[in-house]
Amino acid sequence: MTDRTMEFLKQVRDHLFYLKLKPGGVRLQAKGVDLSRLRLKGFNLQTAILTQGNFSDAQLEEVSFAMSDLFGANFSRAKLVGSSFARADLRGMNFLKADLTRTDFEGADLRPGQIMVHRAGREDEEERRPANLTDARMDGVNFKGADLSHAELANASTAGGDFSNANLFAANLAGADLTEANFSGAKMKRAVLNGANLTRAILRNADLREATLRNVDLTVADTQGANLSGAVYMRNADALPTPVRGVLDAHILWINSGGGAGLRADFTGMDLRGLDLTACDLSGGVFRDANLDEARLSNASLSLADFGGASLRRTRLDQAVLTGANLSGADLTGADLHGADLGMVDLRNPDGTPTGRSWPANLTNATLAAADLRGARLTGAKLAGASFEMANLASADLRGCDDAAANLSKASLMGARRGPLDARPPRDGGGPLIAL
Repeated sequence: MTDRTMEFLKQVRDHLFYLKLKPGGVRLQAKGVDLSRLRLKGFNLQTAILTQGNFSDAQLEEVSFAMSDLFGANFSRAKLVGSSFARADLRGMNFLKADLTRTDFEGADLRPGQIMVHRAGREDEEERRPANLTDARMDGVNFKGADLSHAELANASTAGGDFSNANLFAANLAGADLTEANFSGAKMKRAVLNGANLTRAILRNADLREATLRNVDLTVADTQGANLSGAVYMRNADALPTPVRGVLDAHILWINSGGGAGLRADFTGMDLRGLDLTACDLSGGVFRDANLDEARLSNASLSLADFGGASLRRTRLDQAVLTGANLSGADLTGADLHGADLGMVDLRNPDGTPTGRSWPANLTNATLAAADLRGARLTGAKLAGASFEMANLASADLRGCDDAAANLSKASLMGARRGPLDARPPRDGGGPLIAL
């Protein structure tokens, strides 16, 4: 046992005296302490002050941190089975890949924290850091009434967890296993639940306004009284043909695992006419030479998807994200693309860091006759040989495009923005610049 651990255990003993109001008791205060790999079981550390402490890889089962100040502390990969953080200050906490099975967070504060970060050769700077529970195991966890606004819970497993009346404003639960979890009355406005498993989840009276639930089948959840106003979610998922649903499910796993599992969606040459794929995330999917006439892809995420040679006549793609997509040679006659994003996509390395490079959408030789592109963003798109005859491009953003190489005969360009990509808006306003 190290001297560091011995000293901490002495402080723990004094803290127990403090809690029992015994002589010699002193409240535990160990700011910034490094106790990685510490082993404790069944201890009472209520009201302790352990801000920005390092407890990574520690085994702290059935330990009570109730009402403690753990601002900015690190519990990554820690085993905290059956422990309690009820009403604790957990702002900016890191629980990455931690085992939080049956852990109690009732009434805890897991909002973002302003953390001072030191980087070699640079001045210390303040960083807004959300609570991080990415990939955490949280089956049976209790977050009743907790504040998890902006928290990161991507790919977490929280089957049977209780989030009733919790604040999950703008929280990220993408890819999380929320089987049988209880979100009754939860505040989930603008939350991201793309690809989450909501089988038998309870969302009664939950506030899901403007939430994003791409590839989520809400028919398997209890949504009675839930407010889904402005939310982006799948419709009629149970009506999709079995082969299509199988490809979609494998693609969801492919996205959630970063390509480590599942399969990239490949609909090459398939007949998908009239299918409702509203709000699906099929980013990177392959639709070459497929028939998607009159299909519904409103609000779908189709970044870097390949529609080369596909038929998309009268297809609904309004508000869809098609950044960096390949639509070369595709037929989009009469398609609805109003508000769609066909701009450039910023490329990233496998670890998520930016490469500094961008990839444009490719509409070379595509047919968009009579298509509705009102307010669409086409910045930097390749338009050589594309036909926009009689298309509606009112208020569209065509900056950085070689639109002179496209056929714009009888197209409506009222209010459209053209010219170099770095062009500033006219003095009368002209709409906001879109940062790339």
